[in-house]
Amino acid sequence: MKFARSKKLVFFNNKGGVGKTTLAFNTAVKFANQGYKTVLVDLDSQCNLTRLALGEEYYDNTIFSASSRTIYDVLKGVIRGGADINVDFNLEPAKGAVQNLFLLRGDMRLSEYENILATGYNAAAAGEQIGYFQTSAIDRTLRQIGMSQEIDIFVIDTSPNLGLLNRIILLGCDYFVVPLMPDALSLQGIENLGNMLTKWKRNWRDTGKALSGNAETQYVLNGEGLFIGYILNSYNVYGHRPIKDHQKWISQIPIKVEECLSKKHCKNGLVAKSCKASLQDIQDYGRLPAITHENGIALFNIDPSQAEATQLGTRENISKADQEFNSLARNILEILQTY
Repeated sequence: MKFARSKKLVFFNNKGGVGKTTLAFNTAVKFANQGYKTVLVDLDSQCNLTRLALGEEYYDNTIFSASSRTIYDVLKGVIRGGADINVDFNLEPAKGAVQNLFLLRGDMRLSEYENILATGYNAAAAGEQIGYFQTSAIDRTLRQIGMSQEIDIFVIDTSPNLGLLNRIILLGCDYFVVPLMPDALSLQGIENLGNMLTKWKRNWRDTGKALSGNAETQYVLNGEGLFIGYILNSYNVYGHRPIKDHQKWISQIPIKVEECLSKKHCKNGLVAKSCKASLQDIQDYGRLPAITHENGIALFNIDPSQAEATQLGTRENISKADQEFNSLARNILEILQTY
């Protein structure tokens, strides 16, 4: 392992369509390429990250395979009652000839786990042991897999909402990044997330953590997920600069990030750094993201001959994507090594 302990990194925005799954996957590939043993964790019941990591054809051919463990199989004992998480299995390698990259598959049935959280979270907030047992199931899964299989980084993808499942994911994470696009709804998403997460952390600190008493630490969510920055995604370029309509929103992002996320969910030197500039600006790559989903490969690993017929400037775009994701991965790893 390159880290003394596994790091849990969540890509989250409560606004959908910001490209967080594509960003999470491509960033994870860069982590793996740099020798970090990395696991993609699909906690979105739509399973988009799973499809991307495996490629559409392989995913379709193996979705009902009994040998392919999903997050539901891990949590089934907790969901049905009478048993605990089951982490006695080897992680599935991601496709696309990437070493050090593995996958914990998503599952549409993950909604069943969210259903038990309706009572589980309230029980934990009242200091009841069953509540801690239920709310910590995902966190304990990643901790145990991290130790037993020597994982450096868990890259976690989520659904775009502020429901109970995402509440416990964010309360249990080590770090989170916020992908966004240069539009008004992304700015609204920043405000919604910052304000809601503040309430969640305060509530958990004053109830669940305060009442945990003799409960073992592994069953009590830390509740201190650290915001480390935002990613500006899919901006359009004209003359090597963002187009005028996008620039209008881009100029407002640092102010909103500082107010709603950096000042409330950062610490030490990260407060100013996390809002001053993005972790990385990722331009709009047109048809290329669709090709990555179809084939289970990173943007920068696409064979240019696959895309040149449908998009001009393919070679240049693939090279640019390689540079951008190298920079993004380097910026995130620097923070993970420091905090």
